[in-house]
Amino acid sequence: MQPLSKLRRASPRGLPLAVPGGAWLAGTGVRYLLLLVPALMVVAFVAVPTVETVIHSFYRLNALGRVTGFAGLANYSALFQEPVFSVVLRNTVAYTALSVVLSIGLAFGLALLLNGRGAVSRLLLVGLFSPTVMPTIAAANIWLYFLAPQFGLVTRLLGLVGIRQANVLGELGTALGALVALFVWKYAPYFTLFLMAGLQAIPQNVRDALRTEDPSGFQSLRRVVLPILAPMLAFVTTMAVIYAMETIDPVYVMTQGGPNNGTNLVMYYLYQLGFNYFSWGPAAALSGLLLGGLSTLSALSLIALERRAFHWH
Repeated sequence: MQPLSKLRRASPRGLPLAVPGGAWLAGTGVRYLLLLVPALMVVAFVAVPTVETVIHSFYRLNALGRVTGFAGLANYSALFQEPVFSVVLRNTVAYTALSVVLSIGLAFGLALLLNGRGAVSRLLLVGLFSPTVMPTIAAANIWLYFLAPQFGLVTRLLGLVGIRQANVLGELGTALGALVALFVWKYAPYFTLFLMAGLQAIPQNVRDALRTEDPSGFQSLRRVVLPILAPMLAFVTTMAVIYAMETIDPVYVMTQGGPNNGTNLVMYYLYQLGFNYFSWGPAAALSGLLLGGLSTLSALSLIALERRAFHWH
């Protein structure tokens, strides 16, 4: 067999001879190889731990997380028998509902207000978007400073109107609302970007016709704009629910689940089960419930809202 250098010299016009399979490697093969590493990372760091967690939820685990025997549904039963778990569920449902409705409602209003205003809207959106790019830990620490009972900015502003020594994070009736306010402040501008993108997909001639036929804008909003935005609203709603359900950093920094478990949300309770109480079995059961609930909710929301999607013909 001749060396490759001699084969190149023997080829016409000095061009190298084609290597068998070279076209495949230069085209489809390269694309598959580029996807292989991310796919392996997803399998190793997402799929495998998820499957292992679901499997472990049916076994008894010691404090070190080692399997000691089959438990069946005992971990799930123990979880639902915990009095704190019902409080955590109520807190999470209330927090998620308020956070999703308020953040998407504010985002929709901002999108309508800023849409089509050129450089002014882009400048305002850059300013509004700054909380979104901020790490959640940093945002929680800023709000912790704002709401500090002695020297916080909010405390001083409330003092100007006669409310002295306000302890927003220490009161059962206001602590959860403070977490909701932080969520809206951080994520509403982010959702605004998606809704503005949906609004800008409406053709200009359609916008002009809507302004002529419906100066108030209410009927066009209900009959045209909302159906057009239905797929985007489905996507944004799904993201908002997932972000709200996975909230843990603000709880850890601002309230530690208090007062009296009034801000104890499901992700923070999961952290407590695993790393404070070393109850790995119930923690795995709660992880399985979260995975199943979020997957089902996401699928149902996408299906329900996609049916109302508007399609241009």
